[in-house]
Amino acid sequence: MQVKVYRGTKEIGGTCVEITSARGKRLWLDLGAPLSDKHPDVSYAKNPVDALLISHPHQDHYGLMEEIKPNTPVFMGQVSRDLINATRIFLKKPLLASNITTFSPWKWITVADDFKVKPYLVDHSSPEAFAFLIEVDGKRVFYSGDFRSTGKKRILFVNMVERPPKKIDLMLCEGTMVGRNNAKYPTEVDVEKAITDIIGDQHNVSFVISSAQNIDRFCSVFSACRKGHKTIVIDVYNAWVLEMVGQLSPGLPKVGANQIKVYLHPNQQKAIQSDEFTVFRKKIEANDIHTEIFSNPSQYVYFVRNPNEKLVEKIKKIKPTGKVNIIYSMWEGYLTEEHKTYATDNINRLKNDPSISFNPIHTSGHATMEDIETLARSISPKMLVPIHTEQPEEFKRVMERDGFNNVCLWDDNKEYQI
Repeated sequence: MQVKVYRGTKEIGGTCVEITSARGKRLWLDLGAPLSDKHPDVSYAKNPVDALLISHPHQDHYGLMEEIKPNTPVFMGQVSRDLINATRIFLKKPLLASNITTFSPWKWITVADDFKVKPYLVDHSSPEAFAFLIEVDGKRVFYSGDFRSTGKKRILFVNMVERPPKKIDLMLCEGTMVGRNNAKYPTEVDVEKAITDIIGDQHNVSFVISSAQNIDRFCSVFSACRKGHKTIVIDVYNAWVLEMVGQLSPGLPKVGANQIKVYLHPNQQKAIQSDEFTVFRKKIEANDIHTEIFSNPSQYVYFVRNPNEKLVEKIKKIKPTGKVNIIYSMWEGYLTEEHKTYATDNINRLKNDPSISFNPIHTSGHATMEDIETLARSISPKMLVPIHTEQPEEFKRVMERDGFNNVCLWDDNKEYQI
């Protein structure tokens, strides 16, 4: 068996790992779009491959999926498929091709004839994320994907530590948080408490800035609204995401079953005009926020990715009011030029507005070094290789300091024999 990391030994995002069997069959673990333009070459995505496994529906793990040869078998979870399709609907792109096979947690599947794969559901900021145990040529590889122990699905981490995969020849482990600080709000519980305190005392509207697909964060804000007797407002895309995830999580809050209002963004409405959305359209139209917010802005909390500038300006002019709250609940690196997004400039303007109270409240979707050590000690692999990290040397230094002598640092695009 040979293993190659096309991208990720010294970089966060753009992850792609290749495992080649003795018979020459190639399996890829993720095919993500890079988060940085420092290394723009993604030509490897067109290399021949027999199958692709997607760990979760974040762009840095699946974003180059359509670069592979048509009809290449692609395997992912049902929620991942639905969430990727949800994004494509609102971007007015065609749905994923029919070469997608969905799998279930903890059930073995055979991929490309040579590979036996067991998906492990893990705690992450995506509502569905997997680690993989791969068996081939008498060897066992464990790919951690993105994971943590600090979210609402912490029990998944606890269960894996208590009943880990064993006899692992190679563990490929994410190291996103190496060199980063998660101390102020170490868990999702801490985030929910901080948001609850702000919402409970608000004298104007609050905007919580987060990803629509961060279901843990949505549930934290929803819970905070319930405790503070506030109404949460989401957009059409977010409402559809809840519909998709709710198919396998019936207890999830959804429009129509809970006190959730919807802002009917005109462009988003255009994406759901076909007959298949008829029931959904009626549901969100029945819960349209209309102009209710202007009569009592302190009653509402918007869960958004990028606050509408015109709406914020209108609310600021309502008298009497207090400051508008902006709760920034994402990684603060996205507010810098290096990791700039489409929303960065607008959010930074709001951050510097004296009539706005700006509150960064976030916990990472990734494992701390303590989490990594706990899992690695439990699995006890023969070889531990950090990926999805900008600081592999620091990963190795910390692990060796704490008694691990099995950490190996790899390079991108180099084949290693296992």
